[in-house]
Amino acid sequence: MPREIKQDLLELRSFLNDYSLSDLLKNDSFNSFISKQHKKYFSYLTFIAELQNIVADSSFDNILLKSQFYFIKESCSDVGIAFFLTFHGSYKSSKLLLRSSIETFLKGFCLDDLPDIDKETSISGLFKKIKKLIFFNKKPSKEIIETIHQNYKSLCEDAHTATDLNMANISALNYFPRFEEAEAQKVSNFSLKLIPNYLALLSLKYNKQFHRFHYENRSIIINSISKKYRQIINNIK
Repeated sequence: MPREIKQDLLELRSFLNDYSLSDLLKNDSFNSFISKQHKKYFSYLTFIAELQNIVADSSFDNILLKSQFYFIKESCSDVGIAFFLTFHGSYKSSKLLLRSSIETFLKGFCLDDLPDIDKETSISGLFKKIKKLIFFNKKPSKEIIETIHQNYKSLCEDAHTATDLNMANISALNYFPRFEEAEAQKVSNFSLKLIPNYLALLSLKYNKQFHRFHYENRSIIINSISKKYRQIINNIK
């Protein structure tokens, strides 16, 4: 191994040994950012846990396909990894994972109505097919899918580095961990819209099952959903 590579490897190991987020926790803005993100993510995890109970109960076979659940669970995983990346300041990577969460969520959500949607490689085709479904041609689902679609388009700008504003311009690992409030807020704006919309759609589609969830779990979930959708989810007219 050349001397320069060996020396750099030693420096990398030293960097990893000293790597810590503790200094970031002294930043009030960082803590506020983490708190808001955690509330939504925890709500999504709670819904996933309840869905897992449905999947495990054979009497609900016709309500939620296992293949659907796996996609939805993967969407939650994407959100979780995106959340983790924001701790370190890897904001572009976080947005790429949030974009992936949209794809996996929608495939899982619609797989019962569109059995081949998991094979759809065109995202524009995916949204086109989904928007034709009866479920998405009535309020509030129609409004929600449009919001998700708009967020997807915005996230694609980062995936394709549409402008220099979308470029991370990172050249060294010692850039991390970092907290840049403006960049963190951009990620937060996406996740704080997407997760409540995922929860709203799930609560609408599986409404009867939602009302059978443990009351504490229902409370955690409903409080992460936009107020304008809570009444219809709670069947209040």
